[in-house]
Amino acid sequence: MTNTEGPSRLAGAYAPGLPGLPRGRSSLPGDVVRKEQRERLTRGVIAAVAEKGYARTTVADVVGRARVSRKVFYEHFADLPACFLAATAGAIQPVATSLYEAARRHRVAREADGRPRDHVEALRSGVRTYLELCAREPEFTRCLVIELPAAGPEALRLDGENLRQFAGLLRVWHERAVVDHPGWAPVTDDICFAAIGAVAALVRVRVVADDTAGLPALEDTVLDVLLRLLAAPR
Repeated sequence: MTNTEGPSRLAGAYAPGLPGLPRGRSSLPGDVVRKEQRERLTRGVIAAVAEKGYARTTVADVVGRARVSRKVFYEHFADLPACFLAATAGAIQPVATSLYEAARRHRVAREADGRPRDHVEALRSGVRTYLELCAREPEFTRCLVIELPAAGPEALRLDGENLRQFAGLLRVWHERAVVDHPGWAPVTDDICFAAIGAVAALVRVRVVADDTAGLPALEDTVLDVLLRLLAAPR
């Protein structure tokens, strides 16, 4: 996912029915047209895959939703896998931005009230932000947690990279927490990765059950799982 509009939108609106691009000679610069075409195609592939599943999605499904021609598709992407990987490649970045911003808001609020840092509540804030963001973007969430791991070796590698980046964020949280809590048990990168994998499994079960909207209800469970696996006080 390569969206740069901020953490509130993972990759824009994926609903079909976008108006077509102007036909014939356009007054828009060529690079602007190409950017718009590429964005339409990445939005279109997310919408199509979320609806039909990766295995049943075709190039025709994508161009139909993007309202561009098949010729335009192949000007941007070699094939469907390339388009899908491009649409999901930067998925972690806006999510990470959201988590950092949630941590910053938590820290600023406590400092303003003169209260000491509460690392467990900071982690809860991050968990809540993540689950709410997933719930707001059901199509993209479905593509990431169900379809991406099943889209071939390169997609599986990308899925692993996303999980490891989440694990890195968790490791940073723990390193900051142990400064104030030196008695907490040390953790390894593998433990952080396992903790994120457990959370991913919980999220996947909800998405498979078509209950993406219910993900925020997992807040307490996800927090408890993370703290247990990191041997941190609850």
